[in-house]
Amino acid sequence: MIKVFLLCSGLGNVQRGYESFFQECFPVLSQEPSLDVTLFKGGSYSQEKSITLWNMPRSTWMAIQIGHLVKTLSESLHKGDYFLRQGGYFIEEASFVFSLLPYIHRQTPDVIYFSDDGLGYLLWHWRRLTKQNYKLLFRNGGPFSPPFTRWNHVQHLTPTSFENTLNYKEPAAKHTLLPSGFNIPSELQMLSVQEREVLRNRLGLPKEKPLILSVAAINSFHKRVDYIIHEVATLPEPRPFLLLLGQKEKESDKLIQLGNQLLGSDNFQIRTVPRNQVDDYYRIADVFVLASLREAFGRVFVEAMSYGLPCLAHDYDIPRYVLGKEGYFGNFELSGSLANLITKVLTESQDKHKPLGYHHSVYDRFSWEQLRSAYVDMIHRCAAGT
Repeated sequence: MIKVFLLCSGLGNVQRGYESFFQECFPVLSQEPSLDVTLFKGGSYSQEKSITLWNMPRSTWMAIQIGHLVKTLSESLHKGDYFLRQGGYFIEEASFVFSLLPYIHRQTPDVIYFSDDGLGYLLWHWRRLTKQNYKLLFRNGGPFSPPFTRWNHVQHLTPTSFENTLNYKEPAAKHTLLPSGFNIPSELQMLSVQEREVLRNRLGLPKEKPLILSVAAINSFHKRVDYIIHEVATLPEPRPFLLLLGQKEKESDKLIQLGNQLLGSDNFQIRTVPRNQVDDYYRIADVFVLASLREAFGRVFVEAMSYGLPCLAHDYDIPRYVLGKEGYFGNFELSGSLANLITKVLTESQDKHKPLGYHHSVYDRFSWEQLRSAYVDMIHRCAAGT
C-alpha cells in the first residue's frame, strides 16, 4: 500500500481552486484500496486522516509582518529565490511545513502531493538535508513553466502546460496530462420554475430578471470585474441582474461603488459566501461569465456547466479546452464583446436541450467517476519513479 500525504496549507484559511480541489480529492482517493491517504490542511477542525496543522495564515498580521521582514532581508542579500519574496504566503507555507515534519518522521510517506509550490520547495530542501525517500508530486495549477528539477512527477491540468513542458525537452515519463476532477452527478439536476423562484426569494434575489453570475475574486487586475460591470451597463433596460460572488480584496470597495453607480443597487450585488453555498447560486443563474484574460484552468467554468449554465469566456486556449464546443467566446479586451454575447445567450435560453449538453460535456471529461483511476495510476507511477 502506498502512503500518500495530501498538502494544502490554505484549506480552511482561504477559498481558491487549490483548496476546492484537495477538499474533493481526499475522499475520492481515500476509497482506493491501494492507497493510504492523509490530508493535511491549514484550518478547520481535525478528523481521522484529515489533520489541521498549526500555521500562521497568510492574511494574519503576524504572517504579513514576518513575511515583509524576510522579503526585505532577501532583497538586501540579493537572494534571487522568489519563494522568500512571497510575504505572508511563504510564512504560512513555512509554518505549515514545520508542523508537518513530525508526521513525515513518524509515518514516512511514499508520495507527497501538493499544489502550492512553496510547500514543495521547502520539502525538497528538507529531503535533501535528511536523505529521506518520499517522492514529490506537483500539481501544476499555476501553471509554472519548466524546468521542474525539484519534483519527481508533475501533473499538468491542460494540454498547453503539458506540451510547453515537453517542448522544453523534459523527460515525458516524469509528466502526466490530467485535468482536475470534480464532483459532478451523472444526470443534470435542474430546478423547476417554481423551485427557482423559491430559492431566489430565499437568497434575496429578484425572481423576474435574468441573472448573470460570476464567481471570482473581486478585483480588476486579474478577474476584471470592472469590465463585466461596464459591459452589463451598456445593455438596454430592463437589464439582467448582475451578481458577483467572490473573496473581497483591496479594490473591492471601488468596484462596489462602480456597480452601484452604473447599474444601481437594485440591479447589482457583490457577495462573499462559504464554498458550500455557491452551488445554490449556480442553480438559479441564467448565464455564467468569467472575464479574466488568462487562467491556469478555470475551475468555475466546469462548476457552472455542471449545473447546465452557458459559459461566456475570453477566447484563448484554456477556456477552449475546458468549455469545448459548448462555450461562448469573445474578445474581452474589446468594449461591447461581452454585452453582445450576453444578448445572444439570453436569446437562445429557450432551448431546453442546451443545459443537458453543457452538463454531459463536463461530466464525461472532468468528473471523478471518469478520472479517479487515472489519478491512482499517476500516484503509483510517481511512487515507482516511472
